[in-house]
Order: sequence, then C-alpha cells, then structure tokens
Amino acid sequence: MADLKAVNIPEQVIIPEQVISEFDKLPPVSPAAPDFVRRVTGEIIAGRGDRTPVSLFPADGTFPLGTAAWEKRNLALKIPLWEPDLCTQCGKCVFVCPHSVIRSKVFPAVQLGEAPETFKYAPARGKSFEEELHFSYQVVPEDCTGGGLCVDACPIRDRNKSERKALNMAIQAPLREQERKNWAFFLELPDYDRSKVKESALPSAMLLQSLFEFSGACEGCGETPYLRLASHLFGDHMMAANANANANANANANANANATRCSSIYGGNLPTTPWAKNRDGGGPA
Repeated sequence: MADLKAVNIPEQVIIPEQVISEFDKLPPVSPAAPDFVRRVTGEIIAGRGDRTPVSLFPADGTFPLGTAAWEKRNLALKIPLWEPDLCTQCGKCVFVCPHSVIRSKVFPAVQLGEAPETFKYAPARGKSFEEELHFSYQVVPEDCTGGGLCVDACPIRDRNKSERKALNMAIQAPLREQERKNWAFFLELPDYDRSKVKESALPSAMLLQSLFEFSGACEGCGETPYLRLASHLFGDHMMAANANANANANANANANANATRCSSIYGGNLPTTPWAKNRDGGGPA
C-alpha cells in the first residue's frame, strides 16, 4: 500500500477579489527599443502576435537586424565575473562564447571619465597597443545563458588560490543591475581602429565587433561560435543563407533532407534575429 504521506493531495487556493501584489510585470522589451521592436517584436514575444495589425508589418517582408539584443531572456543563474588583476587578455573567453555575451574593447584612458564605479578595466597588454590604452572585458547579464564555457576556456589561475581564475561564475541576481549599467557604458566606448587589428591573432581579432549576438541557440552550443567569429572578421561583407539540401526524390524517396535545422532556428527565427549591424549600418545580408 502506498505511503499516504508521499501522495500529493490537492489544496484549495483562495483567489482574492482584488490585486494585492506590489509589483508590475515588466514589458516584453525596453521602452527605449525602436518603435518596430516595441509595437511588433515585443508583442510577439509577449504572445500577442495574433493581435498585431497587418498594417504594422513591413510591406516588403523585411525585418530589422539586431533585434535579439532587446529580448533580454534573463536565463542565467550565474554569470562570469572578470578578475582584471589575473587576466592576460588572451581573448579565449570571447572566442568560445556561443552567445556573444562577453566582449572585449581597447580604449583611451580619457574615455573612463563617466565610467560607473563598478566598471572594470586594466592597462592594455601587448606591444601593438599604445601605453595610454586600457582594456576591458564586459558581460551582458540578461543575455548570458550561464553555460560557463568562458570559464572552462580561461587558462589563468591564481597561484595562491587555484580555484580562482581570471573568470569565475558568480550569482547573477546581485550583479544584474550593476552589470547592466556597465554594459550600457561599454557599448558607448569607441571601437578600436579596425585597420590596426591583427586578425590572425586571437586577442586582437576579438576586439572586432560581433555581428551575431544573443541568439536562441542552446546553452553551450558548438556551432554559433563559428558564426560569431565569421561575423567578427567579415561581418559587413557577409551573406548568410539557409539551404534546402533536398536529394533527388526519384533516386531515393527516403533521401530527402532539410539542411536548415539549427542554422535557421537560431539565426532565422521570429520574432528576433541575432544578426546585427555595425555603427555604420553595415552587416551580414
């Protein structure tokens, strides 16, 4: 006979006659988002896409780029925390991140005048950088999936405390607000002169802007880092296409294969797209 204590017995829930909560549900996208993202993309995210008037959709069927940046799924329980005193600025964490949520920049010290108190930076290493330049890694807290590949790839450990690396996973909730402000400041920093970037060297190549960001790929995806790298190196000269590789049905009726699969699921889905554009408006087609 089953143990009655282990049986889940339904309990009555009394629903109050009026709302007693002290918080409001956040909007699906930021009020600062572009008009189309707020009126169309945001409504689809909120599950109200069927109510969206046809008149709001583009007549030619095209959708704007970079809309995944407004989705803010806020999935991660932990996010990577950078330790500038240990870091050798090798770029491996940026290289392996499937979602482009950790970025690097090199910038003049004069740009730090309005930096938040919690914004982290260090003198830029490497002979190719001028002495007055500083370096920073920055994480986007609400776009991180908490996969931890960046920490796994980090080769630097504290000699006195082996469990401490140049990147360590930390609870996201207490860091969310400060890192959100740090990310906003990071975005405003100027991009490093592309003509000075040595694209064959990992630390330098990772300074280039990612034009594939915050995709809906699975946590720890092994495909998207390659797309992100291609967008770093060739982003404003790229064309991305999903191909149907249907075999000849007359030769083998069972050989039909659809080759879109993941590439279209994380790169060509609705309502958002991770393919983005640079400051000049150029990006993958």
